[in-house]
Amino acid sequence: MAPRWQTASGRSVVANKPFVATTVAAWPLALIDLLEERGLDAVAALAEAGLSAATLRANPGGRVDTAAMTHLWRIAERISGDPAIGLWVGQRAHPMNLRVMGLLLQTAPDLAHLLAFTVRFQALISTGVTTSQYHRPDAVGLAIQTLPDAPIHPCALDAFIAAHVVSLRRVARPSPVISVALSRPAPADIGPWRCVLGAQPEFAAEVDVIWHQRHRMHEPLPLGDARLSDQHVRLAEQALAELDHTPPLVRTLRDLLRARPQAPPSLGELAQAVRMSERSLRRRLDQAGSGYRQLLEEQRAESAAELLRRSDAPLAVVAQRLGFSDASNFGKAFKRWYGVSPDRFRHSR
Repeated sequence: MAPRWQTASGRSVVANKPFVATTVAAWPLALIDLLEERGLDAVAALAEAGLSAATLRANPGGRVDTAAMTHLWRIAERISGDPAIGLWVGQRAHPMNLRVMGLLLQTAPDLAHLLAFTVRFQALISTGVTTSQYHRPDAVGLAIQTLPDAPIHPCALDAFIAAHVVSLRRVARPSPVISVALSRPAPADIGPWRCVLGAQPEFAAEVDVIWHQRHRMHEPLPLGDARLSDQHVRLAEQALAELDHTPPLVRTLRDLLRARPQAPPSLGELAQAVRMSERSLRRRLDQAGSGYRQLLEEQRAESAAELLRRSDAPLAVVAQRLGFSDASNFGKAFKRWYGVSPDRFRHSR
């Protein structure tokens, strides 16, 4: 029997639901790193939540079903005995962990843009919550609200808020954060929250809100770069469009293929991973306007571009890694995929 969890995109049941909330794989990766540092059995925690460390690490930009992440937060809180574990995970988060979203936030020209980007592209971090701006005369708030059908653990909200506050502390000195309102009940010891968030937060609030000084909204950020920011906006828009329009089943299968680029799983293995028959999987892919060969081709094209970006290996070596008989056949395929030769693509990096 196939493991219940095979991919960072989420459980196999995503194929049978019109919407399944997901979050970026950076969160479980950061959490298991912290558990391992504390000498706790992170592998067992992942297994209990139905997740695989190998699959997560193979595709750190992948997605995880929010229900699984919520389960993992519960397990982590239980085995660590630390209700503030979300804060410590958020405190250690780095912009690069959030991929294009992290780059976008790091190069935002000012705080106004940073908050606008956070609201606009929130789904790239999690589709289980929504963000919006709240306003009062002296401050602008970033409000985080969970969706009715998405089970979000309080530690997950702590991690998101801590990551935001700590990130601003790095790029804007002094920190523009005035105060933080949390919907979670007040813990027995509020010390960790005061330490990480920099002020005594309000607990049992109606909505989670991070309040920022209004007069700092248009103050240039030290790492701000309008040109880079514009480029990252375009990349974020592309990622968001794919997230919005790609069926969950197709995203799951793509992640499975990404996890094994050198030896792609067969159609039968994919069907087993998502707990379907091959016939049913073929039918579902046909309904989604895709197919096994098309998914393989897409993954091959993605791997080819990635290899050319990060490696100066001869084209013959790249071709061999991707399963082509020679560089000539690889070059023809690459030009079909991207409209330019591999050499021209590499020189345009």
